[in-house]
Amino acid sequence: MDRLAPRIGRLIGRSIGRSIGRSIDWIQPPLCLGCRRTSHRGIDRFNLCPACRGGLRALTGPRCPGCLAPLADPAALDGRPCAACRRRPPACDRLFAGWLYAPPLREVVHGLKFHRLDYLAAALGGDLARRFAPVLDDCGAVVPVPLHWARALARGYNQAELVARELADPAARPLVRALRRRAATRPQTGLSRPRRRANLAGAFRWRGRPLAGGAPHWLLVDDVLTTGATLESAARTLKRAGVGRVTALVVAITPHPEERGARRPPPALPWWRTPRRE
Repeated sequence: MDRLAPRIGRLIGRSIGRSIGRSIDWIQPPLCLGCRRTSHRGIDRFNLCPACRGGLRALTGPRCPGCLAPLADPAALDGRPCAACRRRPPACDRLFAGWLYAPPLREVVHGLKFHRLDYLAAALGGDLARRFAPVLDDCGAVVPVPLHWARALARGYNQAELVARELADPAARPLVRALRRRAATRPQTGLSRPRRRANLAGAFRWRGRPLAGGAPHWLLVDDVLTTGATLESAARTLKRAGVGRVTALVVAITPHPEERGARRPPPALPWWRTPRRE
């Protein structure tokens, strides 16, 4: 009985907590990150209402395996890269992305990166783990793209590492912090493609000794891909250390010009309201 009492107490406490939570949600429904509106229908693990969750944009059509650029040529279905990747092969042998970096997913990623909603990493990473299970099965380790220590300290965590942990655990693959950021590079936002590459030249360094005998295939994980300069620098560092193949998986990729819609951004979040987990 002494052992059962704490368990019974926890069960009763959880039941009471859920009842109180439902009552609070009815009085003050949770906010959707996408439309900034309250939803009596509830929000999901992405902090989105049902309408906004339906607006997530997955990648469609034939795409280049190296940069995920949309291809009009039906022959692209056989896995051949685009002309740009043939001229300058990327360091990543294959690239995958969960969604296009557009509303409402953009607001979800912003919540994870800038508003300390770290629980969103479990939702994003869990969804990616289910969708890309065959890719994970073929990789020997999962490597997150690191933040500089100063930026990680200010943010409180590395969002890419939180997502990578969700990918490593279901696949029983080790999470390897193999890279470190050598310098606090300038934010990539607003920089041109050449400046992004120059900004990240030599930005990553291998932690420890080179791999004895090499490693056949590792998975590199990041949150958002814009020009690919970050993944390019990180993948080259892994390969110099002895990793044979590098596959990259990102939560989202910036849409190409022909994929960009005319959707206006959602209104700013009122200061007296903060997103709340259901």
